Amino acid sequence: MAQFRVEFVLDQASGKYLAEMYHPDNHAELLVRTEALYPSEAAAVLGLVQLFKNAVLQFPQPGEPVRKIGKPKKAKAAKKAKQPNKAKRAKRGKKRK
Repeated sequence: MAQFRVEFVLDQASGKYLAEMYHPDNHAELLVRTEALYPSEAAAVLGLVQLFKNAVLQFPQPGEPVRKIGKPKKAKAAKKAKQPNKAKRAKRGKKRK
């Protein structure tokens, strides 16, 4: 089972704590860093635990289809409104003359 390292760091500029999570296989590779949001190291720990709880609660139940997260679909270009057949015939008649 992969284990990753989490460090809680005091941001000198703001006086608040942030969390850094490192890759399980490459301990020097930083995966993610939170903003300096937490007033204490204990609050940073609780904040990170809550972040994981929220993520786990969104996992699909066993047997449910997995929802894929991908690129958002592009909006289709609006098609021109089709002219009624009479209008088309009228245009054709004018062009012929």
